Amino acid sequence: MDDLDALQDRHAGCETVAFADLSTQMVLVTNSQTQLRRETLDMLCAEAAIVLGDAKMVMLGANPGNVAFVATKNQLRIFLRSESEPSDVLCCVCAPNLDVPGFLSDARPCLEKISHGA
Repeated sequence: MDDLDALQDRHAGCETVAFADLSTQMVLVTNSQTQLRRETLDMLCAEAAIVLGDAKMVMLGANPGNVAFVATKNQLRIFLRSESEPSDVLCCVCAPNLDVPGFLSDARPCLEKISHGA
């Protein structure tokens, strides 16, 4: 998808961007610098459902959020929920030194555009 390609191209630290539907827990479109196995994408989507919550599962934390981060020494995973379509999310695997504010300012409009089919 062109929008995911453009988002990834603008942010060198972004290794994988996947557009997923939490209601079905399926990754619908992915863009990655590496070949990810289906099982890896499924686990990424399942992680999004855990940290953001979905219709079947309560999210971690007291209040629902539209963004969640999971950081390790070697990577940063960012999960971003659409504000207008709560089941639509971006699941992103990034380098730990990613410019997070810059990435989020690009990723939010990209997600909304994809969610609206524009």
